[in-house]
Amino acid sequence: MIAATDSQRPMPLKQIEDYFRKYDKKSYEVFSQQGNQPSTADVAAFEKRVGFHLPAEFREFAVHPLGGLYMAVKEELWPRAKAYDVGPFWSFLYGFMVFGFSAVAPDWLQMSKAWLRLSEDGDAQLVPFLKVIGDADPYCFTRDQKIVIWRHENPSEPEGVAKSFSEVLMFEIHELEQRKERKVKGEAIT
Repeated sequence: MIAATDSQRPMPLKQIEDYFRKYDKKSYEVFSQQGNQPSTADVAAFEKRVGFHLPAEFREFAVHPLGGLYMAVKEELWPRAKAYDVGPFWSFLYGFMVFGFSAVAPDWLQMSKAWLRLSEDGDAQLVPFLKVIGDADPYCFTRDQKIVIWRHENPSEPEGVAKSFSEVLMFEIHELEQRKERKVKGEAIT
């Protein structure tokens, strides 16, 4: 675990920690690399491989117990879609993942694997860090540490995002909470 105390921790990471201390455990399935955190050397090795540094805020999160984060609405509240199911786009977005570096994380949660997949789709200059489940377009870091959304319909023109890593993460948490409420209420409109 990071050595800083809560009073020393930068506000963005503290806000994320505070959220996960009190989130609705009855509604959400959450797991992370807790107990299997990578080292700062692991993150640095990845940065060397891609040829640029990730934002400091993300590097701190990456070695934190919450790094390599998966959060989804429990299946009993949000049954998973089956082949050929139809519905509004939001109704397929039941969770998200923040890619990590833990050696024990499954391949689909590994940042290096996500980067390789995106590179195969045509852009090795972007590093995906957060993906909403059911959405083909991940949030990515650029070489100059900006955040963009890579759009599969137009991969050569990613969409800029004027938020920090922690702001993106908290935004997606709140969006997921709102979608869950819509799903629980039985909404079927966009």
